[in-house]
Amino acid sequence: MNTARSLFVLSATPVAAVALLATAAPATAEGKFATVYSLTQGACFAQVETSVNGDAYPSSAGFTVNTTMFGIGPCTLPVTLNWRNLADGATGSFKVTANGPGYWSNSGPAAIFQPGIGNFTSTVTIGAVHVPEPGTREFTVTQYQP
Repeated sequence: MNTARSLFVLSATPVAAVALLATAAPATAEGKFATVYSLTQGACFAQVETSVNGDAYPSSAGFTVNTTMFGIGPCTLPVTLNWRNLADGATGSFKVTANGPGYWSNSGPAAIFQPGIGNFTSTVTIGAVHVPEPGTREFTVTQYQP
């Protein structure tokens, strides 16, 4: 019996290590977060693509959310970008609510937010059960100079 249990523990250890490494997301440069698969508020299932970019507009940044929701009846999914200024520690968030079913995007002026000037780190919060975690991205907003 001990041999079987030892064999199970030894075979499960690499699987657990791979799962842990696959979900770890170091901070990376501006751009896309990991693709997320999520339940919604309503009878839908969503594929969520998010990204953040500094200097998307003078002295501003852009947070885009693209979702495709599959399901029946109306459904919504709150998606929030949480940011922190690396120099002064100031924090904030920018929330959008995707609507479905079907394709939804907040591109253009609806994606612009003003976190201030500086270097930032950011994470995304999805308002329902989802996998995987989106990860962390860094972005920079510079002072606009005409």
